[in-house]
This record gives sequence, structure tokens and C-alpha cells, in this order.
Amino acid sequence: MFVIPIANQHSYNSIPRNADLKLTINNHCNAPSRQLVIDWKGDCFVCGCEAWLPVSVGQISDFDSLASVWNSSTAVALQADINSGAYTHCAVDRCGVVHASKIDKTHVVSINVDESCNLRCPSCRPSAIMINSGDEYDRKLAQVQHIRRLLEEFTEPCHIVMSGNGDPLASAIMRPLIREFRPGANQTIRLFTNGLLLKKQLDDSPILNNITQYFISIDAGSADVYEQVRLGGQWSQLIANLTWLQNTAKRTGAEVLLKFVLQKDNYQDMQNFCQLCVDMGFSGVINRLEDWGTWADYNQHDVIGNINHADHQAAMYFLASTYSEYAGRIQFNSSLEKLCRQ
Repeated sequence: MFVIPIANQHSYNSIPRNADLKLTINNHCNAPSRQLVIDWKGDCFVCGCEAWLPVSVGQISDFDSLASVWNSSTAVALQADINSGAYTHCAVDRCGVVHASKIDKTHVVSINVDESCNLRCPSCRPSAIMINSGDEYDRKLAQVQHIRRLLEEFTEPCHIVMSGNGDPLASAIMRPLIREFRPGANQTIRLFTNGLLLKKQLDDSPILNNITQYFISIDAGSADVYEQVRLGGQWSQLIANLTWLQNTAKRTGAEVLLKFVLQKDNYQDMQNFCQLCVDMGFSGVINRLEDWGTWADYNQHDVIGNINHADHQAAMYFLASTYSEYAGRIQFNSSLEKLCRQ
């Protein structure tokens, strides 16, 4: 019997699963034998996004090696379900497997154990989260030290992702992975961050040269919109850090991807975002808004999915015109791209 943690049941129930969609899928996915997401509870999920396959295979503290996660009975059963073409618990219209196979050649470990962040963006959280003392801090710090040991003992090629739930550069809990972790030569790192502490935390970090990807969420292309949707952030600080990253990425060869989540308060800023990416020489992506349960009135913010929203037609116009001008230079989430091509 598969276990869906209480905290993940909202996403399981709000996002359609193939058990209900009953789509015929001829493409393949090997995520349960390659992907690992460790969430803020210490639960392990064998998919690139726990919202897409929110079945826990166990607690990270209960595994004595990374290989034992992918060889666990639940992970093996999930892979068998996918191999059969059922994709029973998968959000197949979100992950993209409907359109193409999703095959990872190396293992991918995403470390999302701490939600601490120096921002309080409404699309992500209803209030500020910063854990730096107490029992929860001690427990999470022990998890991170355990994860660090598992990574240092893992000899196969591995791509490490830090982190999807908070900002690893702002987190005291994640600090051992920023300041103490010595990654192997076959280990690369994708860093998810809001970009405000890049220079301060990474300039002399032992992981700097192993970072091959910077994924930076900014959700805006101008100061006014940025400071409205990225609460607690200052545009001038962001631009100063992005300028530092321009020089650093040229030296290390790292990819930089700026990210934009389309919502009511920023849809008119899409083209400014795209132009910022072009001007700085960074890649960019525009994603659809996801319902993480942080808004009681989510539909009032989802100007694309809610066709009855007062701003839906205007948002679709901005999306279509932005796609027309920047497609090929800026990425668009597959579902947004499909809408633009209709």
C-alpha cells in the first residue's frame, strides 16, 4: 500500500492523476530508479517533483545509503507501475511525459529539507519561515549532516539539487552543504535560489566550482513588480548579485536560468522579464502557477487556468504576444506553450 503523507494530500487531490485521466502513454520514465526528492519532513519521493508523484518511499534518516532508497520496495513498485504504462499516481499532464519520454542518465538528488527563506512570496508561503533554533532546527540539521555523508559516500555520477522548498543560501540548516560539503568530481550541483545572497555565501564556498546550474526565481522584470511579488526582496540587491553571477558563470561555465511563475500580479511584466534575460545573457523560463495551498483564493491568482478570471483574456494576450516575440530565446512551460500554439 502506497503512503501519501498528510501534507502532500492537497497536491495529490488537486492535481489530476492518470488513475482518473486514463491517458494512454507510450512514453517512458525512469524517475523512480534515478530521482530522489527529500522534502521538509524528511520524506523521500522518487520523482523530480513531489507534487507530481506524492508517494513517500520512507524517511531519509532510515536509509543507510542512497542506493537503498531506489532499491526500496515502494520505489520498485512505482517503477513497475510506470513500466506497465499505467502511471497511476502520476500527474502526467504536468510533468510532460505525455509528450516525450523522461529518462535520466544519472542519479538526481533534490534536497528540500528546509523551508527557511529570506523572502515570503505569497505564491509559495502564507508567512515568513526561518528556522534557526529549537528542536526542529536540531532535527533538520542532523538530517542535512546525514545527507552530506550519504552524498560523500555515493560513488556513482550524481546531480544534486538544492533546494526547492526554501533558499539554501539563506538557510542555517543547509549551511553544511554550502560550507562543509566536499562534492566528488562526478557530482554536479543545481542551485535553486532567489539570488539575493549569491556573492555573500558562494564567493569562497567549496561547492562553487561544482555548481553547473543556477536556477533563480525572480517572477518579474522590473523593480515595482519584483518588490510586490517577491516580498522582502530589493531589486537593486538582486541586480548586483546577478551581475556578480555573470562574471562567475563565465569563469566556471555554469548555466544560469531565471524563472518566472505567471500569476495575476506579474503577467504584464512578462516581456520585461524576457528582455532582462536577454540583456544579461541568461536563459529564462516562464512557468504556470501551481496550487501549493498557500492561497485560500488560488483561482483569483491563476489568470491562465481560471478562464472566468476578470484578467484571463488580458493575461492570454500578454502570454501570446510574449511567446510570439521571445519563443526560441525564452522557454515556456509545455502547457503554456500548448496554449500559445492553439
